[in-house]
Amino acid sequence: MNDSIKWLAVLRGCNILLVVMVHVQLINMATGENHDFCNSITMPFNPIRMPLFVFCSGALLYVSRIKKGWKTIALYKDKIQRIAVPFIFFCIVYYFIKILFSSFVKTAISFSLSDFLKSFVSYSNSPSAHLWYLATLFTLMLMYPLFNFMCKKSVYTIIFTIFSVIIYFIDLSFLADYNYFNIQYINKYIVFFFFGIVFMRYELWNYLNGYWKIILLFVSYVVLISYGSVFFQSIIGILLAISIFLKVAQYKPNLFKSYRNYIYQIYMMSLIFQPFVELILWKKLFYNEHLFLLFYVINVAFGIYGPVFVSKLIEKVPVRMIRMCFGLK
Repeated sequence: MNDSIKWLAVLRGCNILLVVMVHVQLINMATGENHDFCNSITMPFNPIRMPLFVFCSGALLYVSRIKKGWKTIALYKDKIQRIAVPFIFFCIVYYFIKILFSSFVKTAISFSLSDFLKSFVSYSNSPSAHLWYLATLFTLMLMYPLFNFMCKKSVYTIIFTIFSVIIYFIDLSFLADYNYFNIQYINKYIVFFFFGIVFMRYELWNYLNGYWKIILLFVSYVVLISYGSVFFQSIIGILLAISIFLKVAQYKPNLFKSYRNYIYQIYMMSLIFQPFVELILWKKLFYNEHLFLLFYVINVAFGIYGPVFVSKLIEKVPVRMIRMCFGLK
């Protein structure tokens, strides 16, 4: 990655860490509930986490595809291989994992062909629930010709930015009964995806570098957390994160290097490894409240490095189709 946007790689490494942290479940046996700490430590980042994830996807699309002049057909072929194939594969994997380990999981299921097929298109209360993002990302990638066109002229960019902000506030709850491929919430993410494209198109990070800008954005974020709408919390939060990691990348450009090349794989596989810590190591084998913080760290480490370990093994497999199932080249 170009040294001028090294901050993006470091930022993405932190972003996936936050995603893994929010999935930590370590039950307090006395209450039967997840420890308050697990929720409290991630709460300040709730308005930022997924909007930032979507923003980074848009930013990468511009840097790696739009800027390089990729043709639409080539882009579609690439995304079918990189998104659709792993999505289908992991829908199958998570469905059958939940069946095989039904005695351990909280919401056991038995095989039903209709439920199995439904898990590919509808994600609420499904074993494939967290894969909603892949479906949403693929939908956004289908809009590649639109995004490409909107980058041609500044006036187009401004018009579409305004449009994407407006539709963010439109209530699409009437689609709840037909929420296939998470389409009900596409308006909540297209604005952040296009923001990532625009941010890289006009190199807007150059306006965020400086300690006083970090302070100003931090104060703004704190105020908005108390009084502002979620949309503006997310926008200011994204700008704050970029401003911080512009500085971090100057001094620690290799931060998170041990896993940041496998962010996509971590997102897909972390919920295989994290439940193992919660349901087996914590609840069945080593439960001890005095060891809670240790197991919190273990849970996060498994969520990060379990997928990295698997990915590095799969990279050595000579069969391309197997590598594609894991989103690897």
